[in-house]
This record gives sequence, structure tokens and C-alpha cells, in this order.
Amino acid sequence: MNIILRICVIKMKILLSADFEGDFTRLFQIAETVDLCICCGDIFNYHQYPKQNDFEFPLPFFSIKGNKETWGREKLHHKLERIHNFFWLNNHLNRLNKLTGLHFFGIDYLCEPISIPRNVDVLVSHEPAFGLADQCSDPFHTKMIPHCGNKKVRKLVDQYQPKILVAGHVHHFQRQQTRNTLAITLSAALSYPIIMITEKKDNNIAISFI
Repeated sequence: MNIILRICVIKMKILLSADFEGDFTRLFQIAETVDLCICCGDIFNYHQYPKQNDFEFPLPFFSIKGNKETWGREKLHHKLERIHNFFWLNNHLNRLNKLTGLHFFGIDYLCEPISIPRNVDVLVSHEPAFGLADQCSDPFHTKMIPHCGNKKVRKLVDQYQPKILVAGHVHHFQRQQTRNTLAITLSAALSYPIIMITEKKDNNIAISFI
């Protein structure tokens, strides 16, 4: 299934991803078909980070910090920065914005800001916003909980109205459209569907669900 929200000329394919937790099988399979990857955190699993020379990302990989990145803190964060093609998203906003023509901003796990830039096109959060594509399973995976999103993230979405909110954490693909924001919560490790931002033209952003 391929759904285009608005028809635009495709110039760059930006892959949206979350919760790899060390499983990059799908990323390496499709890397040659996309230009760069945005990740909502939980890149590797706890205690499973590779040595600097044992791994490299197959394309530019911009990520925020998820709950799995809370282990190791600064030592771990600096270790990841030394991996080829890896970039902490908020540390490289100017570079990312110039590459894509879009304005990104990231919300790391447990580090909710009180404000974000007003011109943000794509808000990247580890947790979904409360009430927006935020169903999750209970700890025993016996039932679905209607809302488990972050209320502070929802407040920022309502106030600043980014065109896209992309999140992960709950491992269930969901999407929900508000008046001005498309909220997308991603499945883990690029399991179905594959989601890409394909272009911005004027004030319109094209999204493909494949």
C-alpha cells in the first residue's frame, strides 16, 4: 500500500524508524533505496553496543535517545558518536535541515523540553503523545491499553502543531490525524509498514506508507 498525503516531486527519501534494539536486518536490506534514516531511539539493546570498529550504519543515521540509551549515559553517547554515519539528531539540526529542506526537532526519553522551535516540520519523540496513536499492550501482553502516551509531548504538539509527530517505544504501528499534525507511531525495527518522508514542497510534506 502506498499512500501519498500530497503529491510532490520526490527528491529525497527519508526513512522513519524506531526501536531497532540491535536488529538492523531490514535497514541493511533497504539502505540503498533511501537517502538517510531518522530513528526515535532504542538503537541497540541494553549492554549490546558494538565496538567502534565492529559496526557502521549503511547510510546517515540521525537518532534521538530512547529508554535503552539511558544506560551508560554520557560514556555510551560518546561511544555511539564514533560509529560511522551516526549522528545525535539534536546535535546536528543544521546539517539535517540543510540536507532535507525540513525542520526537525527531537525529544529524548525523560528529557521533555518546555518549548520547541515554532517552525518545526517533523517532531521526533521516543514516546508518542498522549491521546495520539498511543495504544500499547499491558506488561503481560494480554490486552491493549487505550492511551499510554506522554502528556508533556501532547502539550507541545497542541501548542506548536508540527506537521508530523513521529514516535516509537510501544512497538505498535498506529497513525492519527489531528487538524494540523499527522501522528505516526512506528513498529519496531522497520517491521510493516515501511514509512518514508519523500519531499517537502511549499507547506506540504509527502509521506509514503509501503
